[in-house]
Amino acid sequence: MPEFQTFADNVWIVDGPIAYDFGFAFTTRMTVVRLADRSLWVDSPVQVPFETLKTIVETGTVRYLLAATPRHFWRLQAWHTLFPAAEVWSSRNTPLRLAAGHLPMTGILTDTPNPGWADEIDQLVFKGNPLLDEVIFLHKPSHTVILGDLIQANPMLNGKHLRNALLRLSGCAHPNGGVGFDIRLTFTNRKLARQSLERLLSWDFDKLIIAHGNCIRNDAKSYVERAFQWLVH
Repeated sequence: MPEFQTFADNVWIVDGPIAYDFGFAFTTRMTVVRLADRSLWVDSPVQVPFETLKTIVETGTVRYLLAATPRHFWRLQAWHTLFPAAEVWSSRNTPLRLAAGHLPMTGILTDTPNPGWADEIDQLVFKGNPLLDEVIFLHKPSHTVILGDLIQANPMLNGKHLRNALLRLSGCAHPNGGVGFDIRLTFTNRKLARQSLERLLSWDFDKLIIAHGNCIRNDAKSYVERAFQWLVH
């Protein structure tokens, strides 16, 4: 059963089932943050069994459901059904959005955090890519950056030989990981991207949650700097 894993104080991660994107198998992960008012902020929700869901509900009130990258938008539908009173937020719609029916959107995520979580969570839109307008978050109390698809360290999957080889060639495979070569190519405005990177690196963080691969519990800023070396040279 997927575990409700403590990552930091008031921050948990849950690994979901394998999902397929462009025919390739990817691991999935969601992040749950409990805010000071005991409301829960849930990014990239995944399918979980009843017992895990029960544990989450006992932790706080699910108030915010987010998809910070267009490839995770489809995951919001099931959780909106479970928690219809929760606010639904997503990154800007792009041609790469994976849609999932009609959702009553509360708003589009920008560089300005919603007042409901602004005291504890900062955010920025990583600009310069017309196809992947991903929003990155900083949980300030735990010094944790929460990131979706930009940096990946995809584990090798048994029997998926072509998939594993392509991920290695792309530069986003376990253990080192990084920004995949295909994603790098879609950054058409490097100046805007470098400005976003500068703001990201100005944050005070030492931990990193990524959706695809092992999370980093110390010295995460150095890891992020290495992942974006291609952008600054």
